[in-house]
Amino acid sequence: MKKYLMIVFIILITTLLTGCWDVVEINERIFVTAIGIDLNEDPNVEGEYLMTYVYPNIASIKENSSQKEAKFVKMTVVKSPFYGSRQLTTRLDKPLYFKHTKVIVIGEDLLKEPDKIKEIFDGLGRDPRINRKVKIIVAQGKAKDILNVKTEQELVIGGYLNSMLQNKKVSARFTEQNFSDLIKDLQISKVSTAPRAVPKKDEFKLSGAAILKDYKLIGWLGEMENSFLALSKGEVVSDIINTYYEDTIISYIISNNIANKNVYLDKDNINVDINIYTEGYLQEYKYEEDTNAFDEEFLQTVENRLENEIEENLGKIIDMFQNKYRSDALGIGEHISKFHPRVWKDIGGNWEEIFPTININVNADVKVRRTGLTK
Repeated sequence: MKKYLMIVFIILITTLLTGCWDVVEINERIFVTAIGIDLNEDPNVEGEYLMTYVYPNIASIKENSSQKEAKFVKMTVVKSPFYGSRQLTTRLDKPLYFKHTKVIVIGEDLLKEPDKIKEIFDGLGRDPRINRKVKIIVAQGKAKDILNVKTEQELVIGGYLNSMLQNKKVSARFTEQNFSDLIKDLQISKVSTAPRAVPKKDEFKLSGAAILKDYKLIGWLGEMENSFLALSKGEVVSDIINTYYEDTIISYIISNNIANKNVYLDKDNINVDINIYTEGYLQEYKYEEDTNAFDEEFLQTVENRLENEIEENLGKIIDMFQNKYRSDALGIGEHISKFHPRVWKDIGGNWEEIFPTININVNADVKVRRTGLTK
C-alpha cells in the first residue's frame, strides 16, 4: 500500500515541477507594434519589398531618462515580406515578436500590384505569429513615411495609429478595417475599403479611404464620402452633417444611425432601397428673433433639408461606384447572397456586370431630438 502511495505522490510532484521548455522572458523579446510594407525602389539593393518595423524604446520609459527617441524604426529590403523578420536577426540582439502588432501599413504603389498583394495577404492569413484582427491602413505614398513620423502624444507609433482608429466614436471621416474583415469583403464582394493615411511634415492624417477591388487600389474616397458611405451601412457612431437654413449653417450631430436594405426583384431589373434612420441634436445655428429652435415648423424644415443632404450626397457616391468604379462597396451583393440565396446563385457569377444596372434608391429619415441647453 505504501508503495502505491509513493508512486501517486511522485506523480503529483512531477506535475507541479513541469514548465515551458521553450519559454522566452518578456525582456528578451522585441514587441513590434507596427509593420510597413512598400515596394523597393532602390536598384542598388536586391529585393522586391521594403519592410519597416516599429517597436518601443523601453529605455525612454524610465524616469529621468536621457533617451530622446520613444521608438526604434528598422528597415530592410527582402525578396519575401515574411523573410524580413528573420533577416533582421543579424542586426538585432533579440527576436521580433508580433502578437501585439496593432497595425499594418501598406504603401500605395504596392497596392497597384494585385498579384503581390494576394501573396502577402495569403501569408498573413497563414502566419500564426500575427493576429488576424490586426488593423490595415493604406498609405497615400509610402508606408515608411507614415511610420517614420515623430509624434509626441504616444510612445509608440503603432499605439498612436491604433488610438486614432478609435476616433470613429466621434467621427466617420474614416472607417477602421481589420485584416479578417478585409479578406472577407474581397472574397465575397470583390471590393472593400481601408482607411487612408496621409503623411505630413510632423504628423499624419487619417482621411477617407482607399478603394480596393480584386486586391488592387482603384481609387480614393474623401472624408465626407466615407462618412456618407458609413451612414448607408449603419456604421456611424457619431458625426456631423451641415445644411443651410436661410443662409445660415445648421450643424447636426448624429448620435444614432440605423440602416437596412430592401431588395425587390422583377423580370427586368433588381431594385434596392437603402433606408437610413438617424437621431441627433443641433449643435450650432444662428440665433434670430424669429428663429425658435423649439418651433415645430423650424425643426421640420431642418429635418427635411438634412434628409435631402444625405440622399443627394449618397446618390452621388452610388453613381460613382456604379459607373466609375463598377464596384459594390455598398454590400448589396452580400445582402442578396444572405437573404436571396437562390437569386444570388444565378447572378453571383456576373455580379460585376449586373451591379451597375440595378436601381438603387436612398430614403433618409432624420430626427432632431435635442436643440441645446438654451432657447
